[in-house]
Amino acid sequence: MTASGAKLDRLASLEEERRFLLGSLTDLEREHDAGDVDDLDYQTLKDGYTVRAAKVLRQIEEGRSTLPAPRPRRWSRTVAVAAAVVVGSVGVGFVLAGAWGERSSGQEITGLTPGDESRIVLTNARDAMSAGDFPSANALFAEVIDMERSRGRENAEAVAYFGWTLALLTRQNPDQSDAAERYAAAVLALGQAVEIEPDYADPQCFLAIVEYQFRDDAAAALPHIERCEASNPPGEVASLVASFADEIRSAN
Repeated sequence: MTASGAKLDRLASLEEERRFLLGSLTDLEREHDAGDVDDLDYQTLKDGYTVRAAKVLRQIEEGRSTLPAPRPRRWSRTVAVAAAVVVGSVGVGFVLAGAWGERSSGQEITGLTPGDESRIVLTNARDAMSAGDFPSANALFAEVIDMERSRGRENAEAVAYFGWTLALLTRQNPDQSDAAERYAAAVLALGQAVEIEPDYADPQCFLAIVEYQFRDDAAAALPHIERCEASNPPGEVASLVASFADEIRSAN
């Protein structure tokens, strides 16, 4: 078997594991809602599945990056339209990323201590995000999640931006057969960030963007954009959020 063939087999195995984990999360949610799983078991299982899913998604992205580049498509108009939508949608995200600088040390979402290894990785993730290198940012945010959870801690910022960069990666490749599942995984991660830090504006803003722009569901986006506004987003992004909120309200 060629090296390329071995990589494809490995990716196929990882894709199968990803489908299993996402299916398990869906089943778990249903069983919990039905009262078949208590709250403690639900949270324990959910955290375990989510950590495993994050690792698998990171491995898939890393594996895909080593494959030979595909032949460029000739659908220039389709690609141009898709790119324009992504640029418009990530505008809020870039401003929010820049707003990190507005937070004083006492306002840090991360709660990390100076010199902490997680802080270094998180800084690299932020830099990759700001540079538009979403694959690297996604992998680094996932790494922070793993590092923090190994210490019994949660990191709302890393979880939120792992979900957001996963959504952006999916949006950049809209023809993927598993796009719907990847969006679902992104929404799950963003929802977890909200659970960790209910007053954190960023994941609420991102949920509104994903639901409205990426999944074409204005009704699902409405409560998130309202919570985003109510969470006092950074000054630089407030006007963008207001304009985006008006667009969502008009679509409902």
